[in-house]
Amino acid sequence: MDILIVKLGALGDVVNTLPLVIALKEHLGARIHWVVEPLSYPLVSRHRCVDSTVRFDKNDWIRSLPGVMRQVRSQDFDVCLDLQRIVKSGMLCLASRSARRIGFDRLRCKELTWNLPFERIRASDPSRHMVLQYLEFAEHLGITECEVRWDIPVNGNIPFGLPPGYIALNIGATKEANRWTPEGFASLASAITKNYGLQCVLTGGSPDRSMADKIIDITGNTVIDLAGKTSLQELIEVLAGSSAVVSCDTGPMHLGVALGKEVIALFGPADPSRTGPYRGHVIQKQLHCVPCNRRTCSDPVCMTSIQTDDVMEKVDLALSRQGVHPR
Repeated sequence: MDILIVKLGALGDVVNTLPLVIALKEHLGARIHWVVEPLSYPLVSRHRCVDSTVRFDKNDWIRSLPGVMRQVRSQDFDVCLDLQRIVKSGMLCLASRSARRIGFDRLRCKELTWNLPFERIRASDPSRHMVLQYLEFAEHLGITECEVRWDIPVNGNIPFGLPPGYIALNIGATKEANRWTPEGFASLASAITKNYGLQCVLTGGSPDRSMADKIIDITGNTVIDLAGKTSLQELIEVLAGSSAVVSCDTGPMHLGVALGKEVIALFGPADPSRTGPYRGHVIQKQLHCVPCNRRTCSDPVCMTSIQTDDVMEKVDLALSRQGVHPR
């Protein structure tokens, strides 16, 4: 059986799709083909359960689309799964030479894609965690029991000569409203070093460089700055080698969970029961405006109200589970 996965989305979405892909491979013996964006391409293309990968650049879709369409139409697929739920993904599914095209139920579709002539999985709670919502496609295909695993390849070679026991602080977030403050991360890094003698490593993308600089200015260069300096595979190795990961609501948070790390997630405008860490610790203030799901906010009190002590409480718990205690 050849199955085409259309999941173009961000890193976190791709990570949360991997348990479904593993289920399809192990229970159906399927050959998995995946259309994905460039950012997540290295992760998807190296995964043992993915047989072929098609790179689709949504940001340059006019030039990218013809080549993607040729690849999608070059093979007869038994099933195509539209996990993205938007017009672009729906059109790719329609263009594919697939015997069956399967999408979400009407309530969970976006951009009127429920009008497309696809099979629909059964209606379910849209607030369930996305890992479980994606696994509903496995159920639709007759798989009754699925173990949630990610099986992300790690070579175990910690890059950049990082010291043992470090804590990864992922400071970035695609959505501005999801970001914590540089003062908060700086205070947290100082508390971790004071209480445990462990160094903190800043991770994030190139857009997070200015925030990293502010944290370094406050901490006096006591943190290790890798923000905007890692490839995706290097980021995987950095997170895999850490004692714990502290992150806002963004892709590396899900990556930390998939790598089996103790994850402390700082949440504001989103609903963590749906898009939070599948396993881990969540910090979210109970405010009248939460969750609002906004991308930007002039007064993101949900994030600015998170205090260092709130996070340290979860860090203490995460480290104690590993037998690490304050000195």
